[in-house]
Amino acid sequence: MNRLHRMIAVFALLSGLVLGLFAPEPAAAQSLTLQQAQAQGYVGEKLDGYIGIVQNAPGVAQLVNDVNLQRRQLYRDIARKNNIPLNTVEKLAADKAINRAPSGEYVQDASGNWIRKP
Repeated sequence: MNRLHRMIAVFALLSGLVLGLFAPEPAAAQSLTLQQAQAQGYVGEKLDGYIGIVQNAPGVAQLVNDVNLQRRQLYRDIARKNNIPLNTVEKLAADKAINRAPSGEYVQDASGNWIRKP
């Protein structure tokens, strides 16, 4: 498989991943889901393909840790399967997640500052 085909395959995989596979089930009824935390402005998409805390609240740090651990494992699997660097997968995932974030959710700008997506 040439590099272009690998990149297309990675992009397709990441499209599916960004659409909701990083939404761990809450351990308890009071736990936040990723979608709830994003909608409430507690977390946002970072430039490195992971989520970060925008505003802390109970359960947010654990959610961020859980989601980022899942993402890292999936990114490693994709990188290994396609024989591409992990940081390439992370960058593609970040671009996809930031582009797909709905208006009003937090994302990092090119300088790493949190902004609400217009």
